[in-house]
Amino acid sequence: MDNEKIWLVGPGNIGLDYVKVFNHFGLNYDVIGRSPKPKFPAKVYPHGIEEYIEINSDNIAKYAIVAVDESQLFKVTRQLINCGVENILIEKPAGTNITQIKTLIAESLDKSCNLYVAYNRRFYQSVKKCKEIVSKSLGPVNVHFTFTEWSHLIDFDSYNKEELEHFFLCNSSHVPDTVFHIFGKPCELNTYTQGSLEWHPSACTFNGSGITESGVQISYDANWSSAGRWGIEINLPEKKLILRPLEKLQIQKKGSLDINYIDLDEEEKDTEFKPGLLEEVRSFLTDRKDLCTIQEQLDNFKWYYKIANYSQEPQA
Repeated sequence: MDNEKIWLVGPGNIGLDYVKVFNHFGLNYDVIGRSPKPKFPAKVYPHGIEEYIEINSDNIAKYAIVAVDESQLFKVTRQLINCGVENILIEKPAGTNITQIKTLIAESLDKSCNLYVAYNRRFYQSVKKCKEIVSKSLGPVNVHFTFTEWSHLIDFDSYNKEELEHFFLCNSSHVPDTVFHIFGKPCELNTYTQGSLEWHPSACTFNGSGITESGVQISYDANWSSAGRWGIEINLPEKKLILRPLEKLQIQKKGSLDINYIDLDEEEKDTEFKPGLLEEVRSFLTDRKDLCTIQEQLDNFKWYYKIANYSQEPQA
């Protein structure tokens, strides 16, 4: 990694996690916010990205990371694209609807800007180990995942109406993104939904099955009014891999009821820092390997809309 300055927009909790990684790598960075942050462990420019860009118009950064609230991701990213930043990593989901994602793609192509969406679960050491095992396995594979949300713990004051109505995009999409990253996007997907919640009218329960472009059978379920948690189960010949929680990898061998944890290489990367973030930042600043591109996010949004029963497309 070179010592190019990075702009970090958003000195909140996620921004704090990024600063910890930056300091570990010894990176050169500026933090931009909309108000003073006296307890933040780095100097924060407090007057917003628009004024900051104007002041630094002759010294535009090569890299920027957008870690603002979901409602501001689209707006801030457009400002960075149009001022000339070459590489931008946006916290998921980058936009709260398909129209916004298409707009970001069009403007980034016009400005020759590389856009990536920050799905840190792709970079978990557990997912890395899982991919290694899967790559060495011969024979049929089928995968089941679940994305049940703990609705009783959601901080509703932290989201606006559109974000809550598209909560699958803003939060749950971490799970199918991880599955699609390992096994490829669906080429067929049958989806079923039932019920609704006051804040999420499109559905309350979710079920479906299909097949990916690589020929892997997938299925899923979730019930946002019941108990459960995120998880992925991968059935391979002679064994099952279990990511539940996603930070941990367990194995169950054929003919045994025992389920055991697998030792992970460099597990400290996911314990000393926000899980996955160290390797995600390294990737963004070097080879961009395994990052979710903005075009990939658009492709996935089409499946996410189907899974979550988002039939009406709001305007940007």
